[in-house]
Amino acid sequence: MKKLLVFIIGFCLVLPAPALAEEESELIFSDLSETNEYYPGIFDLYEQEIVEGYDDGTFRPYDPINRVETLKIVMMYFEVEEVEEVEDESATTELSILEFSDVEEGAWYEPYLQTAYENEIISGYPDGTFLPDSPVNLAETLKIISKSVPLTFIDKYPVEIDPFPDVPADSWFGGYAQYALEQSAVYPNEEGNLAPEQEVTRGQLADILYRYDNDEYFSGEVYYGNATFYADFFEGRTTACGEIFQQALFTAAHLTLPFGTYVRVTQQNTGETTTVKINDRGPYSDHAIIDLTSTAFDAIGALGSGVIPVKVEIIYPEE
Repeated sequence: MKKLLVFIIGFCLVLPAPALAEEESELIFSDLSETNEYYPGIFDLYEQEIVEGYDDGTFRPYDPINRVETLKIVMMYFEVEEVEEVEDESATTELSILEFSDVEEGAWYEPYLQTAYENEIISGYPDGTFLPDSPVNLAETLKIISKSVPLTFIDKYPVEIDPFPDVPADSWFGGYAQYALEQSAVYPNEEGNLAPEQEVTRGQLADILYRYDNDEYFSGEVYYGNATFYADFFEGRTTACGEIFQQALFTAAHLTLPFGTYVRVTQQNTGETTTVKINDRGPYSDHAIIDLTSTAFDAIGALGSGVIPVKVEIIYPEE
């Protein structure tokens, strides 16, 4: 469901600073900063006791995640339950994951795999395998999620046009991609594509799930380009919307976004992110799409770099 942004043209809207998680944040893994773009999703999974991380205290958010790990996390997140047994004398066979030639009886993931199989969330490959330890791609992940919440999800989710240039409407995963797009759980990359064959990482899975559950916050409207920061001589001057510019605040200039818009700015090289409010116009050059205060810029990149590649997403903080 897409959200509408309502603004009073010519005025700065004063909105409260947004919070990505209700709980007070804390450093839970040694390799994951609180400003990482995946932190809210990973923290949410951790709070629900769905993930624990590794014995060395790391989470490894950019490592690929395999098929059964994905299945377990998704099913726990959406509380998918076992199918109730129904006596049927006409039934000659029952669904069993042991039909997969590469799944051993007694494996740690057997309960999750069995429940997913019974609920028709997964079906395996034509050659009779499931490949439990293989990395999961984005198309497969979106299918697992879409068929887990709700379980009544219709395979032929209505798709009238291609959700992305690289996702045809009539592809087997077209409906899953469309559903995820409408929930702002996924968004186009710099080329405007989804890249459905990309391997999903541990942090990315957490982020997708978190976005499904918080679609009223995320818009899925993302822009790509460079970010710069204001010079100090702007301190104390009046911005285009009438506010006094202060380097210490988390504000920014954008050429077209309405004043009062909150955006989430993420450095593409590191995944570090910050939230700023648009209260000025600019930058007036072709090499950047947003101009941050030095404080906001320093939160996601070194001031000495001058320019950093970013993605900018409109967000909807609670009023």
